[in-house]
Amino acid sequence: MLKIILLMLYILSNLAFADDYAEKNGPSVKKTERFAGRFFIRNTLMEIFGKSAEPIIEANYFKAGKQVGGPCDIYEQVYHEHDHMEDPTRECPGGKPASKYPHFPKTNILRSSHLLKTCYELVYKQPIPSSLQGQNDFIKSVSKKFYPFGGDEKLRETLSLKFKKWDLESRKEALFTYCLSPGWQRL
Repeated sequence: MLKIILLMLYILSNLAFADDYAEKNGPSVKKTERFAGRFFIRNTLMEIFGKSAEPIIEANYFKAGKQVGGPCDIYEQVYHEHDHMEDPTRECPGGKPASKYPHFPKTNILRSSHLLKTCYELVYKQPIPSSLQGQNDFIKSVSKKFYPFGGDEKLRETLSLKFKKWDLESRKEALFTYCLSPGWQRL
């Protein structure tokens, strides 16, 4: 019985020491954010900007798989003929090595620059998508497109304070800001 009591005291004292250590030195578990790969980004931007945005997204973002992440599955590529693919969205630029790209890419300068170029061309070199035109509450409709589950209250509030009148230029600036915001890319 004495051995059990001593064992319990030993265990409890170690737990108390562990709590004390964690308070002084912070948690010992590191948390890293997970960002979506190129397939998610492409699909989200295509849903918002429409089919006409596909060439811009493909050229500026999707083909930079090594920098933006998102591996290809070479087994999803089904060919009817030697060079005719059944579903072109399954094409994997980069070939077999592209299957080894990271699933959850880390944010970096190259990834951000590819998204910056893509968003700039989508917003400023094309008309605003018809699904967002004529909306009474423009910022709310853009918010629902990029953040369907919420989580952008601070961004929405900041843009609402900045733009009192939603003319074409302010709509484009707000759309560009949402496109660049990292929140909708987090998993």
